Amino acid sequence: MIKYIAFDLVGVLVKEKDILLTSEEKKLEKMFGPNINDSEYLLEAKKILNDDSIIIGTVEKLIDKLYEPREIDIFKKLKERYKNIKIIIATNHISLVRNFIEKTFESVYLDDILISAEMHKIKPDPEFYKFILKKYKIKPNELLFVDDNIDNINSAKKIGIETIKIDKNSNIFDEIINKIDI
Repeated sequence: MIKYIAFDLVGVLVKEKDILLTSEEKKLEKMFGPNINDSEYLLEAKKILNDDSIIIGTVEKLIDKLYEPREIDIFKKLKERYKNIKIIIATNHISLVRNFIEKTFESVYLDDILISAEMHKIKPDPEFYKFILKKYKIKPNELLFVDDNIDNINSAKKIGIETIKIDKNSNIFDEIINKIDI
């Protein structure tokens, strides 16, 4: 029985807007993904923006400008349907994305946010998923992992986690209902 649903962020909960970015923004955005910690990201960002004082503000503005929620009320709908299921976001990203998540998604329906840069673990490394299982004291078959990356899905499956592979046209809510209600 599913006790937790873990969502990837980019490609699942949010899509990237088709907008024009400056060359600096493009470089900063390409580095968002697999970050084992924020320090590594900031060291690389200093090569793009020499001024430490503007890096954080620039990155936070870029995140706000770039990401758009796909199904904004998905957590509310899931909590109404499955009252005992916990909902988490588990993403490969830098910590600066936390502010965007907290102001975009209703925190009353979101139980936790796990970010690779804070966990010091990156998907598809099995240790990323094991961290989640250990943190919440659950078995692999009690976690449903929702991601758009097939490598992440396959890695989670290998340790017994239930998964849903999402694409850009998926109705995430319907996909989850079809998986859980079977």
